Amino acid sequence: MAIFDPARRGSLYRRLIIPLSAFVLLASLGLAIWISSLQRRESLRRFEQTAINNAGFMGQVALPRSTEMANRLSTILEVRVAFLREDQQIVHSTRERWPSEVDEQIRLMPANVTTATPVGNYDLAITPLENPADLLVLLRDRQGGLSGVGVWILIPTLCLTIVFGVLVFLLADRIVRPLTLLTGWLPNLKTNEDPADPIPGSLTTRSDELGQLARSLEETHQSLLREQNLRHQSERLATLGRIATSLAHEIRNPAAAIRMHADLIEPRVDPGGSESIDLIREEVERITDLVNQWLFVARARPPERRPHDLLEMLEAVRRRQKPALNHAGTPLEIEASEPAIIDCDKLRIEQVLRNLIVNSSQSMPEGGQIHAHLDVDPGQARLIIRDSGPGFSSEALDRFGEPFFSEREGGMGIGLTLAREVIQAHDGSIEASNQPGGGAQVMITLPLSVENQK
Repeated sequence: MAIFDPARRGSLYRRLIIPLSAFVLLASLGLAIWISSLQRRESLRRFEQTAINNAGFMGQVALPRSTEMANRLSTILEVRVAFLREDQQIVHSTRERWPSEVDEQIRLMPANVTTATPVGNYDLAITPLENPADLLVLLRDRQGGLSGVGVWILIPTLCLTIVFGVLVFLLADRIVRPLTLLTGWLPNLKTNEDPADPIPGSLTTRSDELGQLARSLEETHQSLLREQNLRHQSERLATLGRIATSLAHEIRNPAAAIRMHADLIEPRVDPGGSESIDLIREEVERITDLVNQWLFVARARPPERRPHDLLEMLEAVRRRQKPALNHAGTPLEIEASEPAIIDCDKLRIEQVLRNLIVNSSQSMPEGGQIHAHLDVDPGQARLIIRDSGPGFSSEALDRFGEPFFSEREGGMGIGLTLAREVIQAHDGSIEASNQPGGGAQVMITLPLSVENQK
């Protein structure tokens, strides 16, 4: 599996981290300012309420507006206290130094209005007193704001900043890591083989856009591999075509001469030599058949279709192959409920049947049983050929019908390719599988003749 290397984080990672980190920082700062503003307003509201409560108390008990009273209130409230009399004279508490610049601001305040407002570095609260109409003035050092943000605000804000920072990192990493893996995998598109490190399943199984991208890349690579394999097969078939064309004439003529001379000398040989004559004919037929297969695979042409009974063709192949099958200890058993008339090229279909039966026989060097079952379904004939051999390997199933692929020693990998091409040219299908109890199985389906369907 591909490994994510943090050193490979490129500009995309920085482009995500830097703006998101800046956003988190600004958001945290804005949050701190907003909380500070709320605290500031609440502090002024409470300061104003303190002034109102004390003004009401002084009005109820008719306390004097003197320096002594200002000092007592200052001690109790722990703020500076002053009284603004009707004659604009200000009586200050002497507990702490009273800033002179505040006096002018006090005189400018509107009468009969309760307010709390910042003045320089101080908070000023003014509220009217009853009888006489004096003003109660409270003054304290300014509280709230950024300079007054307490630990109870700074710690949560810092924690939120850290949490958001971690979330930003994880978000950026979740986006950049898959893209980095895909970027590292992209050179595999140039290779001719499946990559040693495929795209991790954690990417291809994602349901988001990155998962779609990973699956598209994987499908594209597989498509390129298939096209490349097809191109290689085409090149090999073209080579085979040139070889087959040049050799066909050179092989067919000598083969025909050998067969003709075998027919000529047959009456002159002893009865015991007839077996040798039959062997000569069989080998000549085998050579001719092999050349025909080469030519068909290399230069496929449309089949010449005529109505023929698939069961009769199967029986004919069994008759011709019976000596070889009996000698190998692999007799063929045919089971069919009724004839199956199909429009086909008889020679080619018989060649397919022969190839499949011979392959089954060759897969059982110690002998075994070959069984052919023919059914007629609505609109199609289905032929299943089974054997009691070891069955197909997983690779053989995956590459069934691929030109030049054969697991048999000395095999050329042409027979099954021809079978697939012929069946597909007849608008049919051919499938290979293994039987649950062991042994190979090949199923062929072919459309019935129009007359047979009536």
